Amino acid sequence: MVATAGVAAADVSFGGYARWGVDHNEARAPLDETRMESRFRLIVTATTESDGGLTFGSQIRYQANEASSTYAGTAGFNSPRFWVSTGGLEISMGHVQGALEFMPGMYAGSVGLTGLGYANVVYNYGADFYTSGANGRQGVDIKYSAGDFSAHLSHTMSQTGYGFNGAAERTAGFVAYSFGDYSAALALQDSNQVGDNEWALTASGTFGPANVTLQVADNGNMIANSNTMKYGLAASFDVGAATSVSAYVNHDEALNGFTGDENYGIGVVHDLGGGASVRGGLADTAGTTRADLGVQFSF
Repeated sequence: MVATAGVAAADVSFGGYARWGVDHNEARAPLDETRMESRFRLIVTATTESDGGLTFGSQIRYQANEASSTYAGTAGFNSPRFWVSTGGLEISMGHVQGALEFMPGMYAGSVGLTGLGYANVVYNYGADFYTSGANGRQGVDIKYSAGDFSAHLSHTMSQTGYGFNGAAERTAGFVAYSFGDYSAALALQDSNQVGDNEWALTASGTFGPANVTLQVADNGNMIANSNTMKYGLAASFDVGAATSVSAYVNHDEALNGFTGDENYGIGVVHDLGGGASVRGGLADTAGTTRADLGVQFSF
């Protein structure tokens, strides 16, 4: 009876997705350019509300891929994050989410079953981001939203041993605003790591049947006087009641020995109903051809 009462006092939910298919990457030649691809992700979220109206929560994520327990690592849970929220304010600690990672428009143009390397993401992961099946960086996120305005501040400190942060210390934040069919977001970051992102800008709008996003980022001086800008466009649109297309093109000055190169991608999602879909994509990431095709369903 005591155990049952404890469970009833809180809300515990389970969700996630599963995917499987084939993945092609010519950079893996000559051994396995084309191979099987699969992933199972389970997200466990627990929340409760205090008498004063505060919501307390915690979340953890389990993930297993096709190569778990072999060369690509083992399946398992990531480190948890914890939060308290009221109204539009949420303060969390533990496994940091990262302001640049959660910035509106940053993942616009993601294609295929797997993302095909996510070359559409212009901050190039030179910042803190939320991870699956790993310890993750330990820090604090402060998020606020009110109407069409939203903001996110994240901070991780230098930590050795517990926390697994190492010497890196980062503070990042974004502000975003939506107005009708248009939205914009600006992010800034202060970091002690050479090559980390310094700022990013996204702007999105609906034009006829398409949603178009402009993405720009300055990804830090990896070497003296080097080019570091990455900028491009992403778009998505429906081509029927159950089918959508996403695409992106960008230029990254840090590629090809800092002389610059382009990334392209296009993907199709066909909704089968019940949370299931067929997904596939084709991308050229700085001259490397990648493609995938498979099925995904959410639960």
